[in-house]
Amino acid sequence: MKTLNNFKSKILIFAIIFVPITISLGIWQIERADEKKLIIANYDKLLVTAPVALQKNETLDNWQPIETTGTYQDLVVYEDNAITNGKAGFKVYHLFQNGDGTLIFIHRGFIERNLIKNNLPKVDIPVGKKSINGTTLFKQNNTFVKNVEESDSRIIQEFSTSVLIEKFPILKDRYLHPFLFNLDIRDVDKYQPIEKPVNMSASKHIGYAIQWFGLCAALIILTIYAYRKKGE
Repeated sequence: MKTLNNFKSKILIFAIIFVPITISLGIWQIERADEKKLIIANYDKLLVTAPVALQKNETLDNWQPIETTGTYQDLVVYEDNAITNGKAGFKVYHLFQNGDGTLIFIHRGFIERNLIKNNLPKVDIPVGKKSINGTTLFKQNNTFVKNVEESDSRIIQEFSTSVLIEKFPILKDRYLHPFLFNLDIRDVDKYQPIEKPVNMSASKHIGYAIQWFGLCAALIILTIYAYRKKGE
């Protein structure tokens, strides 16, 4: 009888611990789905607005259409660990000087890497004055990513204007916009697009929520069954 009671106690403790966890994870996935729906709704709304001329110190939303005129500079940096369609490569950020003298990095898209990492793929430098369109792209810094020192200083692990200003003297004492200019996919100087407003659709989050709630239900049913079975 003592062994039976111990078994029942362990099952009950297991259920008490993990049922709330699975419910919480299911609710969290639903909340994430709602967030993604809101992001997509705002994204769709922004895309139909007229582009804003890029100006110094202006407050802009993420993915807001923008435009500017200026010239591409010689500095190109490569963000490592980019993957698209199963291929490893870099995100290409190209320094651009606007007509007002300010600087911004143009996100020209994805380019496949060579077999040797430090053998960087060649990036062409558009010549002459260019009028370009695109969207703002604010990058969230990942606390798990560190900008380690590479043998080629142009390779970075994530986009950070403060790190780039320290690394490249050409950027010091100049106004550098704190976000990326995500070049329009129709621009002739755009490589393969890689950025999306969300990495996972709302429907996938709902699917994961259903799985968590299903696991919770299965756990409750199995616990009740095992509890009653041992009582027979």
